[in-house]
Amino acid sequence: MCDPADSSQIKAWLFSSNDLLLCRSRANGIARKHVSSFHRRSKETTDDENPVKNAAPTECFARDFAMNKKEFLDEDLGQMQMDDTMEFLSPGEESLLVSFFCSKLPELIGPRALHSRLGRDSKVPATAAMLLHRFYLSNSIMIHDPKTIMVSAAFLASKVEDAMIDIRYLEEGTNLMDSPVLKNDILPAEVDLLSGTNFELLCFHPYKAILAITEDLRNYLKSEKGHRFVKFTNGRDRKITGQDLIPMHNDAHKIVDDAIISDLPLLYTPGQIGFAALILANEKQKDKENIPQIDLMGYLSVRFETLHKIVQMKSLLNEIGIKLQELREGKHGCSKYNTDMQKLKGVHKKLKKCKIWGLKKKKKKRNNATGADGAEDEHDKKRIKAP
Repeated sequence: MCDPADSSQIKAWLFSSNDLLLCRSRANGIARKHVSSFHRRSKETTDDENPVKNAAPTECFARDFAMNKKEFLDEDLGQMQMDDTMEFLSPGEESLLVSFFCSKLPELIGPRALHSRLGRDSKVPATAAMLLHRFYLSNSIMIHDPKTIMVSAAFLASKVEDAMIDIRYLEEGTNLMDSPVLKNDILPAEVDLLSGTNFELLCFHPYKAILAITEDLRNYLKSEKGHRFVKFTNGRDRKITGQDLIPMHNDAHKIVDDAIISDLPLLYTPGQIGFAALILANEKQKDKENIPQIDLMGYLSVRFETLHKIVQMKSLLNEIGIKLQELREGKHGCSKYNTDMQKLKGVHKKLKKCKIWGLKKKKKKRNNATGADGAEDEHDKKRIKAP
C-alpha cells in the first residue's frame, strides 16, 4: 500500500514506541537539569540581571537521538535517571499535557474553529498537532509554555499548508477559547518552534490516503473482480456508487481527527492509519440499513497482491485499528471523549511549581533621587509615554 509521498520523507519522523519513550525521557532529564540550574542562577542574580532571559532553551533533536541512541545514552546516562519527586513533571505527564493542547487545536483553527476567520481545512490543525508533538519530543513543557507553542504551531501550520492567516485573528481566537495569548508572544514562540523541530516542517496526514483509497474502492468494486467484496445489508445485489461510500469516508475522517492528537502519526505511516480508520468506520456500518459492507482485507489482498508481507500488513492494520478504537474510548491519555480532567488539573498544578516560563523579571529598586539623575529619570518617563 503506497503512501501519497516519498517513503523516506515519511519515515523521517517515525519511531518505535520504545524510541518515543527514550526521546521524551532524555528531553525530560535535560530539562530537569536545566530547571535546577535556572533556579540556582536566579538566587545568585542581582536585581539588574534577568535569569529568565539567560535561560536559553535546551534542545536534543529527537530524530538525531533515535538514530544514534547508543552514542547519546552513553553521553547522558546520568540524566536518564528519573526522579519521581514533586519538583518536576515525569515524561508521561508531559505527554499527557501535549495531547491535551493538541486536542484544543481544532477549536482554534480548522473546520470547527470558534473564530470564523480561522476556518481552514483539516490538514492545518493536523500539521499544527504534528509540529507540537515533534517539538516536545526534543523539548520540555517545563521550559516552553505549551499554550503559546500551541498557538504558534497553528500560525506556522497555516503557512506550511499555504492557508495563511492574520496573527490578530489567532489572538482573538484564543480569547474566544478563554485562554488568551498575545500576538507579541506568538512570534517569539514561533522562532522557538522552528528551532525546536530543527526546521523540518513537512507533514503528511491520513486524509489524502482515505480519499485515495475510497476513490480506488469506488472504481474497483464496480469491476467483476471487486464486486464480490461488497454486500448490502438489505440483501440487494447492485453495483456500488460513490454515494454509498460517503458514510464510511466521513466516519474514517472523524477517526483520523481524533488520531492526530495522539502518538499514532509518530508510530505509523499515513496510509496505514488511513486504511485502519476505513476498516474501523466500515465495521461501524454493520447495523445500518442499505449501507454496503466491504471486505477491506479481501480487497487489500487482491488489489495489492504485489505488496510484500501481506500477512504482516493485515496484522499491523488490526493493531492500529485496536489503538484507534481505544483512543476514541479515552484509553490512550487525553481524549475528547473521556478526558481525565482531575488528573490534568493535578499535572497542571505540579507544572506551576517547576516551570521557568512566565516568570516576571525582578524589578530594580529605585531611590527617590533628586537633582540631575532625578531629572533624567523624569525625562525618560515622558519619552516612553510619547506617541
